[in-house]
Amino acid sequence: MLSLFGYFLYDSFHQSIHHNYDRHLRFEAEQLLPFIQTEDTLSIDLSGYSRNEALESGIEYGTYVRLYSEEGALMYRSPNFSTIDEPLETSIPKTKEEYSVSTEWQSMPARTLFYPIQNNEGAFCGWLEVTGFEWTLHEELSRFRKYLIFLIALSVIFSMIGGYLLSRRALSPVSSIINTAKSITATDLDKRIPVNYPVKDELTDLAETFNIMLDRLQKGFEREKRFTADAAHELMTPLSSMRSDAEIMLRKSRSKKEYEQTLYRMLGEVERMSEMVDLLLQLSRVESVHHSDDKVVNMSRIAEGIVNKFEDQAADKNISIASNIDSNLHVQAHGAYIEEVINNLMENALKYTPEGGEVSLEVKKSSQKVVARVKDSGIGFNVETKKHLFERFYRATEAKVQEQEGSGLGLSLCKAIVELYGGKIRAYSDGLGEGSIFVVELPLSD
Repeated sequence: MLSLFGYFLYDSFHQSIHHNYDRHLRFEAEQLLPFIQTEDTLSIDLSGYSRNEALESGIEYGTYVRLYSEEGALMYRSPNFSTIDEPLETSIPKTKEEYSVSTEWQSMPARTLFYPIQNNEGAFCGWLEVTGFEWTLHEELSRFRKYLIFLIALSVIFSMIGGYLLSRRALSPVSSIINTAKSITATDLDKRIPVNYPVKDELTDLAETFNIMLDRLQKGFEREKRFTADAAHELMTPLSSMRSDAEIMLRKSRSKKEYEQTLYRMLGEVERMSEMVDLLLQLSRVESVHHSDDKVVNMSRIAEGIVNKFEDQAADKNISIASNIDSNLHVQAHGAYIEEVINNLMENALKYTPEGGEVSLEVKKSSQKVVARVKDSGIGFNVETKKHLFERFYRATEAKVQEQEGSGLGLSLCKAIVELYGGKIRAYSDGLGEGSIFVVELPLSD
């Protein structure tokens, strides 16, 4: 780009000095016009001309003049032509208009102007040729060319230095991102890329996006660490109980009944661990599920089947089950997972509702969502419990909750499934003894 600009600048300057020199030659020609005789024979009388020294000066400082007739015959030439051995080769213009041309004469650049001459009636009658050497102009052009090359070279150098400095400054956030990314390990996921750049641009967006990704990774690692610790703790409790029972039984001989009682207790602990491991496997499957396996499932039919399933269990506890289910409400999901969610919520409602209580299941369409609502008149929960209700292995501390067996994984499994399919799950209660309501929202599928 700089070279192109330099070329046009040089060419403009070159044309400009030629035009200026042409004006000088035209001025010389116009000064000679009053001394030209056009009557009868074309001639010139310079006896009263004040610039005769220019016509007598030789080589580079002179002005060389020739007069041609209309037919191209030489009618006059200035005295200084006799000081030069090499003839000036020019061609008479084919048109009758002013014409200028550059030539090389005496190994120097020369410029010739042909000025048309008219007689008193305004008719064309010949040419006045004025020639001068352009060596001073070419010296100016040479100096200008050197300055231009120097300035272009200087501009290129400064551009390279400026570009290097700007690129270093612009890419410094990239270096920061790379260095931070390299330094992050599983033990220090709390590190973040500084985003205090003066201008918000694509690199700022990249750094912020990277920090958001690190936030998710950190939360995921912390969640997995807590999960591993909680799972180890929950599995260690029944294992410790089983070990204690086994050690006690091995200290001395026991009766058959005592052995049977101990084995039954150990079997209960094994079943509890099996249930917990099964729920953990379900959680793992949910977190790695592929949506390509999803189908449009009839959530209304699934809900009706679950209500029928729990009718006998509810009757045994003298609990009434009510249902209000709109027909043919569909969602895009894995049918077994939707069944697991409603089944867990209904099972919990029956488990924590005392005899004579009420449990209801409602499935309705709301806007572009399918809303399932499980309501019970059971033990309810307080505000503190609500904060942790969907956490893994969490079980409320109330005595009535602790009386019931459970792993603390059911509600977290429900939450994982619902969120997997773009839905929400919420819990409401007015407090202990006031019952509870669990609401599941899933996108409606046509």
